Amino acid sequence: MSAKIGIVCEGVSDYKIIKHIVERYLRNNDVYTIPLKPKITAQGKQDGYGTWQGVFKYISGDDQLIVEAVNEGCKYIIIQIDTDVCEEYGVCGDSNNLEELYNNVKNKLNETLHQEINRDAIIYAISINEIECWLIPFISSNEEECSNNDRCLNIVNRHIRTLGTIDKDNKNSIKAQALYGEILSNKKKSKDIFAASRFNYGFSHFIDKLDSIKDLL
Repeated sequence: MSAKIGIVCEGVSDYKIIKHIVERYLRNNDVYTIPLKPKITAQGKQDGYGTWQGVFKYISGDDQLIVEAVNEGCKYIIIQIDTDVCEEYGVCGDSNNLEELYNNVKNKLNETLHQEINRDAIIYAISINEIECWLIPFISSNEEECSNNDRCLNIVNRHIRTLGTIDKDNKNSIKAQALYGEILSNKKKSKDIFAASRFNYGFSHFIDKLDSIKDLL
């Protein structure tokens, strides 16, 4: 039987990335994902409010997340958030200490979660500093680039400039989705995604968590 995993994230581009990683990495476990927040239209457009504010509002407010996750039959819920604006939600600490940064953001999300949510069903995808940092090893073999945690979208754009570019204003557009798809298509095997994840603290923790639930799916 297929296992369904719901995704709460900042935007449709983030969903596309997490969906690819999860479904390809766990392809032997017959897993598929659905968007919980934000919703995505049949045309692939974002429906409703996203951003980090949307993530915090959705996971804390009333029991919407609980009801939707139960109604959709989600066995697990992935919560994705970038850390590049962590100062705005007040948890940065020492941004050069990646372990501290990761744990501060994780603790903030834990504190924000609705009290009735089953914490054992939550998987965090904490992107240091932005989820585009996870994509650099999909298109670069330069270890210094792949380990970069700063201005990652600029690095990504240098590698895809013959196809187009992505920026903060267009990253959820249909055109940008096609570019993300081109990038993601470079890593489809579990072993390749695992290798790519080792370059980023948040990405590696996310993959390790996926490994830990394989036998439970």
